[in-house]
Amino acid sequence: MFNWRDFIDSLFRGPYYKQLYERCSENFANCDNDKQWLVKQLAQRDELIRQLELLVPRPVPPTIDYIAERDTAWVQAQLMNMGLEIIRLPLDGNYRLTNRKNFANVVAWDITDRLEYVKDFFDCDKFAMLFKVMVNLIFQLTQVADVIDYKSGHSYNLILFPDSEPMVFEPQSDGMYLWTKRVTDFYFIQGAIALI
Repeated sequence: MFNWRDFIDSLFRGPYYKQLYERCSENFANCDNDKQWLVKQLAQRDELIRQLELLVPRPVPPTIDYIAERDTAWVQAQLMNMGLEIIRLPLDGNYRLTNRKNFANVVAWDITDRLEYVKDFFDCDKFAMLFKVMVNLIFQLTQVADVIDYKSGHSYNLILFPDSEPMVFEPQSDGMYLWTKRVTDFYFIQGAIALI
């Protein structure tokens, strides 16, 4: 992959920036103005690098070699079997699910965890929604629940599997935990709302 940072950095090591450095070292009064200008230039460079990296083609999504279909009653039973009084807002009548192995490949491929957290604008609830939508859009899998957990003040995902117990998924870090071994301070789940 082309390294944009090295390329842009090589431009910043040119003769113009050397002259700025020499002028600054001769006259300290100019240093502050030059420093502010350079800080702005570096911020612009970082933004340019971020945008250029988005242009790099993503790897091909992994192949899903196992798909099971379940109905809405099965989903409801899975949530009820957890014994946590989850309030389900059903979104579909039929569901497509894959196993943990395939889902781990989906998580490894997904870039949601690399996005920047912005308080109140792109925070936990948006991460959870985006992950759910991307899994559905790219892989046509509907096994991801968007969990709104008011007791823990957090939003995350709950993943249902056709052949094993559900897992809590943190879309901001790609952390996956068996729901029985979750950290309840962050993933209380009891009485939470699940969109699935």
